[in-house]
Amino acid sequence: MHKRYDDLLKELTELVAMPDGDDEDHYTKVLKYVLSKAIQDVANYTNIPVDELPEELDYTIVSLTIQVIDTHGWLTPDNDQTGNVQSLSEGDTSVTFKSVTSIYSELQSVNFITDNYTNILNNFRRLPE
Repeated sequence: MHKRYDDLLKELTELVAMPDGDDEDHYTKVLKYVLSKAIQDVANYTNIPVDELPEELDYTIVSLTIQVIDTHGWLTPDNDQTGNVQSLSEGDTSVTFKSVTSIYSELQSVNFITDNYTNILNNFRRLPE
């Protein structure tokens, strides 16, 4: 585990407000899951073990986490969601949302390391051992 994980999680909870109507358990699970994946993806990209990631990357990790949560709407209240719609029918109106399992599976395939962050991470990147 990242040695400053709790500090990063605390910073996230201060920057990412819990949506109205969301339960704290769901909110915390999403933050923890996305933060853990961001840390692991940064470690994989830079070839630095998680427990050796420098403090200088903490801001980048938090920014990556917030960007992914916002981009994919994983903390958007159900009433406001459009990205998690699986299907729509017009006659007699039917809306089907993606399951939580489907969303977590989708998260596994998301590439957190975008062009916005490669320049920063390249400054820390090591050759694979």
